[in-house]
Amino acid sequence: MDAARWPRVKEIFAAAMEQPIADRSAFVARESKGDDELREEVLSLLAAADGSESMPSVRTAVANAALQSVLEGALGAQYEIVRSLGHGGMGAVYLARERALDRFVAIKVLRPELADMQQGRERFRREARVAAQLSHPSIVPLYTFGEIGGVWYFVMRYVRGVSLADRMRVEGRLPATDVRRILIELADALENAHQHGVVHRDIKPANVLLDEESGRAVLADFGISKLQGANTLTESGMVIGTPSYMSPEQAKGASDVDERSDIYSLGAVAYAMLAGREPFAIAEGSRVARSFRAPAALEGVPPVLSSIVMRCLARDRAQRWPNARALREALDRTGENAREVSEPLRDLPTFGPYALLWVVLWLASAALPGRDFRERAMLSIIALIVPLGLLLHLWNATDDGTPVHDLARIAFWPPEWWGMWWPRGLRRPNDIWANLPWQARGVRLVLSAFMVALPLLILARRWVVAYEVTTDWVSTIEESLLWGVAGFVLVMLAWALARGLNGPQTVRLLFGSTTASPGWKAPAFAQLVRGAAPSAPPERDVAADHQRALRDLVGQLEEEATVRDNILRAVDSASARVQAIDTELSKLTRDASPGEIDRLTAQLANLETQSGSEQDELALLVRKQIDVVQRMRVRGELLLQQRRQIFSLLRGLWTQLAALRDGSGAAARDRVQSLCAELLSLRAE
Repeated sequence: MDAARWPRVKEIFAAAMEQPIADRSAFVARESKGDDELREEVLSLLAAADGSESMPSVRTAVANAALQSVLEGALGAQYEIVRSLGHGGMGAVYLARERALDRFVAIKVLRPELADMQQGRERFRREARVAAQLSHPSIVPLYTFGEIGGVWYFVMRYVRGVSLADRMRVEGRLPATDVRRILIELADALENAHQHGVVHRDIKPANVLLDEESGRAVLADFGISKLQGANTLTESGMVIGTPSYMSPEQAKGASDVDERSDIYSLGAVAYAMLAGREPFAIAEGSRVARSFRAPAALEGVPPVLSSIVMRCLARDRAQRWPNARALREALDRTGENAREVSEPLRDLPTFGPYALLWVVLWLASAALPGRDFRERAMLSIIALIVPLGLLLHLWNATDDGTPVHDLARIAFWPPEWWGMWWPRGLRRPNDIWANLPWQARGVRLVLSAFMVALPLLILARRWVVAYEVTTDWVSTIEESLLWGVAGFVLVMLAWALARGLNGPQTVRLLFGSTTASPGWKAPAFAQLVRGAAPSAPPERDVAADHQRALRDLVGQLEEEATVRDNILRAVDSASARVQAIDTELSKLTRDASPGEIDRLTAQLANLETQSGSEQDELALLVRKQIDVVQRMRVRGELLLQQRRQIFSLLRGLWTQLAALRDGSGAAARDRVQSLCAELLSLRAE
C-alpha cells in the first residue's frame, strides 16, 4: 500500500468502527468506490480489531497497520512486504520477498516511538551487531541492517515453521526424545553465543523457532542480550526478561548475569516441554519463590533426563552445569541407546527391593522360635549388610546431581520382568500398569496379595505349632485362600480368551511384565490396553494419514457422540482444506516456478535491447507477466504457511486425543475442544 493512501485507510476504518458489525463490510465496499486494494486494507484492519471492541485493541490494529505502511513506503523498492509474522516490545517482524534475489526473508522493524529515542536505536543496533557476529545453524542469521527515512530495520533469514511456544500450545507435553533433541541443538547454539561473549537473557519458547525444512530448533531474538565486558544499556537493578523463564539472579536484577543464567532459562524451557507447564507461575511472588525453592519434581520422565534438567534449575548457579558445552555433552550421553539412568546410577535400580527382601528374610529367620540371643543378634547384623550397601550406593550417586528423593525412587524400581502390584510412585517411567484393564490389574493384585499372605500363613503355622495351639483355623484360611485365588484366576483366564486373545497373549495380559515393550503394541491389545495401539504419530505431511489416525483415535474414545462428531467434523474440514491447498500449490508450482521467473527475466532483457513499438508492447506484457508470477509465488508462500498451521493443529489434536484416550482428564479435553474450534475457523488465504 502506498503511504499516501494511509490517511484515507484510517478515515474509512474509523468510520467503519462506528457501524454495526454486520454492516461494516458493505459500508467499506461503498466507501472504497471500487478500489479493491483500499477495501482489502480496511477489511484487514477490521479483522485485526475483531473480537474486542476495546480502544486498546483498535489502537493496536491501527498502529500495526501504520507500521507496515511506513515499512512499505521505506523499503518497497527492495522488498515486497507480504504479511506480519509477529509483534514484540521493540517492534514487529514481517514476511517479505526480496525483489532482487526473489527470496523470502524476515524483516524486523523498530517501532517509530523507539526509533525517536537514542537508547532505542542503540539497543536495536546492538541486537543487529550481536546477530551479525554469530554464525550457527541453530541461530537465525542476519542478512543486512539499515535505516531509511527514519525506519530502522534489519533483514534475517525467514525460518519456515512454527515457534516452540506454538507447538507447546497445541500439544502440551512433548515427547522426551523430542525434548532431548531440541535441548542439544539449543545448547549447541548457546555454546556458540557464549564463546562470542553473548548472554541471550531471554530464552523462552516464543524465541525458539522449529525449522520445518532442516528439522532444527533455531534460537532467535537477541534484543536484550548482553555482551560480556561491554557497557550495558540496562540500569543496575533493572529486571528485564520473561519472568517465567529468568534465573533467580536475573530476577533480582543482578549486574553480573553470566552464561549460567542462560543455562537456567534453557532448563526452564525444558521443564515446560516435559511437564506441560512452566516451572513457576507468573503470579506475583514467583520471582521470589524461585530464589528459595526448586520446582516440583518431573513425573513420567526418564530419570537421567530429569536430573539434567533439574541441575539446570539449581538456585545456586555454582551448582548448575558450568557451561553449555557440559550440558550438551551430558545430553549426548542420553542417546536413544543409552540406559534409563546415567552411568553412576546403573546399579541402583531394583537395589531397594533386594535390600528390603534381604532384611525381611533375615529378620524373619531371627524371629523364629528356638533362637537364642546370640543367634538373633548375628542374624540381625547380617540383615543390615545389604541396606548398608544401598546407602553407600546412594551416597556415591549424589555426585551425579540427581536429587536424593529421585535416587531413592530409582533404587526401589521393580525388576524389568516384574508384573505384579508395585507402589505407583516407585514404578519405572515406562510402566504401563495404569493402562491395563481392571481385570488384568485385579488378577495381579490378587496374586500379589497371595504371595505375601502365603508366607505369613506358613510362619503363623510354625508359631502355632511351637506354642502347641490348634492349627485348624490356619488350615481353613490356607484352603480358602488357595481355592479363592485359583477360582478368580480361572475366571479371568476365561474372560481374556473370550476377548479373542491366544494363549501367549492371555499370559502377557494377566501375568506378564508391565514394562513397555513392542509386544504390547500388538493389534490384539488395542481395545484392551490404553495406549497399546501404535503410538507413533501419523505421517508428518500427509493429510489422509492424519485423517485416518485421528478417526482411529476418535473410535477409541469414551466420549459423547456429539463430542466425537465435532472432532470428526474439524478433522474432515482441515483435510479438505489441505487438499484444496495442495491442488492450488500444484498449479502454482507449475506456472510460477523460479525457472519461469528466470525465463521471463531473460526474455525481458532481450526485448529491452531491441527497438520498435511491437517490442516495447511485448516488453510491457512480459513485465506484467513477471508481476503476476511473482504474486503467484507470494500466494504460494501464504498457502504453505496455512498448510503448516493446519498440520501443526492436526498433530496437536492427535497428541491430545491420545492423552484423552489414556485418561489424562480435563486438560486434554479442553485442548481438544480448543483445537477443533481453531481448525473449524480456518479460512482460505
